[in-house]
Amino acid sequence: MSWIVTQYTTILHPLLLGAWWTTALCVTSSVFAVIIGLFICLLRMSQNVVLKYSGKWYIDIIRGTPLLLQLFYLYYALPNVGIVMPAFLAGVLGLSMNFGGYLAEVFRSGIQSIDIGQQEAGRSLGLNSMKRMRLIVLPQAFRTIYPTLANYALVIIKDSALVAILGVYELMHAGQLLADATFEAMKVFTVVGAMYLIMSSVVARLFSLGERKLTIPGYWEAEATSKAMGKG
Repeated sequence: MSWIVTQYTTILHPLLLGAWWTTALCVTSSVFAVIIGLFICLLRMSQNVVLKYSGKWYIDIIRGTPLLLQLFYLYYALPNVGIVMPAFLAGVLGLSMNFGGYLAEVFRSGIQSIDIGQQEAGRSLGLNSMKRMRLIVLPQAFRTIYPTLANYALVIIKDSALVAILGVYELMHAGQLLADATFEAMKVFTVVGAMYLIMSSVVARLFSLGERKLTIPGYWEAEATSKAMGKG
């Protein structure tokens, strides 16, 4: 019993604390990544040339540079122009902007996959473009892109480890500190790997449960039509 208490105190407790901060980092970054992704997607699909190419340039920059460089730029380069932020905030912002750029293209492909007839039906009900997007297009596009969102949710859990290099206390950084203090790198990083695997498995399971409802034939189409008729 005393051995279990010792192991929890010296290894599990710091790593569980790091896992909690990793979870907070990933959840916060995911929410902002979706918001950024939708915003950039709408810019990318805009009829305004300036807005359209602004969205395209953002995506090109994000996809053309490493995430690690983007994190370095936010945390180490921006202070040169007077913009200083805590390491955790820089990590959240970096992950959000990076994954937002990728999600923008995912959202765009999902929206463009919806039959144009759905748009025409919404227009015949007197819905403006924003309402058609919110009530008809996005709910159906969501089903199309859902598996891809699940994949990116798993990727963001693993890529969150990169913020350890900024000094953010999360699971990987907790493991590094613990390995340096105990000289038991194999034991520590084996537990760290197991924790990442558990978190990824839980997220994959949650998305799998959500997918069951999404695969009900005609569910989202009927739901979208019902909402549109109610708002029309």
